[in-house]
Amino acid sequence: MTMHAVLGDGEMTRKELTETLADIWKADEKAGNTFWFLLQGKAEPTDTDKTLVQWLEKNDIYYEIITDDAANVDPVYSQPQETHEAKRLGQKVVNLFNSKPEEDEPAELLALFASSDPDAAEDRWLNTICQSVFDAKFPIRALNDGLVEVDLSEGAGEAEKEPEEAPGEVAKPTKAVSKKAASGKLDLPDTPVSHEAEVAKAPTRAALEAMDLDGLKEVAARMGITVPARSRMNTYIELILGEAKDPTPVAEVSEEVGAVGGTLDGIDTDAFAEEVANLILTKLIDALKGALNEG
Repeated sequence: MTMHAVLGDGEMTRKELTETLADIWKADEKAGNTFWFLLQGKAEPTDTDKTLVQWLEKNDIYYEIITDDAANVDPVYSQPQETHEAKRLGQKVVNLFNSKPEEDEPAELLALFASSDPDAAEDRWLNTICQSVFDAKFPIRALNDGLVEVDLSEGAGEAEKEPEEAPGEVAKPTKAVSKKAASGKLDLPDTPVSHEAEVAKAPTRAALEAMDLDGLKEVAARMGITVPARSRMNTYIELILGEAKDPTPVAEVSEEVGAVGGTLDGIDTDAFAEEVANLILTKLIDALKGALNEG
């Protein structure tokens, strides 16, 4: 079995989270592994935490929780198979990584970072746990950043050289620091340049994948590329690199239950529907009047 531990206060959209969990499931199945989760039990879970628990319970996936205050864990964690309580979560996670999986079975930390700033105060406790897990030789991936590997080795924050790859081998992207390498943004001139000139000196895919969404938006804006709201990071990257199959980007559709109204190509769909309804009602009234006059 594969043990996936999820810690952190970062958030994801429902669509991003469920798609990422499905990718993890497929990868484990391909490797011939079943899997289970260790979740951080919280007194005040985020919407992302709630969606994660609901997804696990809906798919009958085994999970346990770890917390520093078992008495105040939110009821959303309704079906944990086991609850682990410890004041020093980092040490407890490492202990569980060493004891829970059977021989040769993998374990990893899936981090939910709250900020793109590696020095952000809200991620300080998570970075401390990540360091303990990394020092214990267990892998760490950023759950809310494309499952990119987190590299906490010495010198990882320095300029990275292109790795030499064996024939037919594809290098995996890594995080040089806890969440984002360096500032997470590229150095671009303030003066806008032509789209052709920007493409000619476009950054590499590896550099773009190391950036956060705000950084990608800035690059796209300076290159004169218009990307619809709610587009995913991969959409920005493909458009910046000129790899998009369809030159007209399509926004991701929200899966939030109960959402109504909105806009389509800049048109207020609620107002448009109301106008059509009024027009139809007027036509019906005119037709009735005509029928009565003829009678």
